[in-house]
Amino acid sequence: MIKVVPLKEGDFYEDEVKNFLPIEENTVLTNEIQLAVCPFLIVTEKYTILLDAGLGYQENGEYVLDAYLKREGISPIDIDRIYLSHLHKDHVNGLMEYRDGKYVCRFPNASIYLQRREVSFAELIQDDISFDYEILEEILKLPNIVWMNEDEGRLDEYIRYRVVGGHTAYMQVFWVKDDDVTYFYGTDNLPKYSYLTYNMAFKTDYDGKKAMQWRAEWKDEIVKDRWVLLLYHDMEHSIYR
Repeated sequence: MIKVVPLKEGDFYEDEVKNFLPIEENTVLTNEIQLAVCPFLIVTEKYTILLDAGLGYQENGEYVLDAYLKREGISPIDIDRIYLSHLHKDHVNGLMEYRDGKYVCRFPNASIYLQRREVSFAELIQDDISFDYEILEEILKLPNIVWMNEDEGRLDEYIRYRVVGGHTAYMQVFWVKDDDVTYFYGTDNLPKYSYLTYNMAFKTDYDGKKAMQWRAEWKDEIVKDRWVLLLYHDMEHSIYR
């Protein structure tokens, strides 16, 4: 038996340089991209896992993600594993905290699973403002990284992954299987439920056509096998059953 908990940091909009700014009661928006940021906590008999690490957004001096963990009786030091889908700043910046003049990992006891080819992709396009290269450089120095090199595989008895590309060149997605329930984390190829209704390629993706093709394939499986969707950027439904 596993437990799946959304850790929604909030609803945000992107400015022209892809800063994520909170949507507040008096926020006036026109054509800005609006999206939630929501990592997921997976608790199994063996491991306490994060699917992605969020922005590291704080309210009143406390990390929003930590407040959610506290409700589950968990702190950052209890996280055993972190599975990263890709390296955009809204998925990885929450790994690090700037403290006493340097960056430190907020999850010191976690093994951080990272696709090696995604690093090469990020380093190749140094002008992409979706990446925070200062923080990414510090992440890549961490001693607790587990380098992933395969196209697909199993991470533990419950979770498997596959490199699919689309939103980034080597983004990976995850399936969490618990008895007769399959949770699917399509990350930014399927960030919102509404994406299933749009047969279109998005310009915000590295390869929008590939992402669109994957959504079409997954849609059939979602219906057939009744997958439960984990939606990282959906402002209404973090988990869609």
